[in-house]
Amino acid sequence: MKTLIFYFLLAFYAAVGYSQEVTQLEEARVSYAPINAGISVSGNSYSYAVNEDYAGEFQKDPIAFLKSNFDIHTFISQMSDKDYNSYQVVLNSSKGFLQADYDKDGELQSTSQKFKNILLPLEVRQELYESNKGWTMTKNKYIARGTADVLEKAEYKIQLQKDNQKKNVVIDARSMSRTSVVSN
Repeated sequence: MKTLIFYFLLAFYAAVGYSQEVTQLEEARVSYAPINAGISVSGNSYSYAVNEDYAGEFQKDPIAFLKSNFDIHTFISQMSDKDYNSYQVVLNSSKGFLQADYDKDGELQSTSQKFKNILLPLEVRQELYESNKGWTMTKNKYIARGTADVLEKAEYKIQLQKDNQKKNVVIDARSMSRTSVVSN
């Protein structure tokens, strides 16, 4: 038994002794690119595939995502050889898109957004549940447009189903109040 403990301690000492060796690593460069390099060009329209940090980051607030992840002035300087009067930039994700229109100086003129089958905000889900108990949401769309970064129209179009009945509900996203109900 003493011999077994002695060999165990000897093996432990050898393992700890060899693990204290210092290894010099080479320099590693890490970069972060929030917007994927996949760019498609059509005339003066540039489309970017969005690369999100977490699921739903882009659709949660597309205009804020655009402002924090896209620098129009850098983009314009890279396009200095072309004489554009305006720029149309489209950010795409699997759930939808944001289209941003800029003037030649890089000022945001208008935006339009369209997303489908997204996670609705808590207030919208609560209102939908309270006013439509027993119904199941089968589809939803979020559509918004505005001037500069101010949304003038933003609404959720939601399709509900109960047994063989279907009902469409439109909720104004800016005031979070139901604006109309259409039943089939």
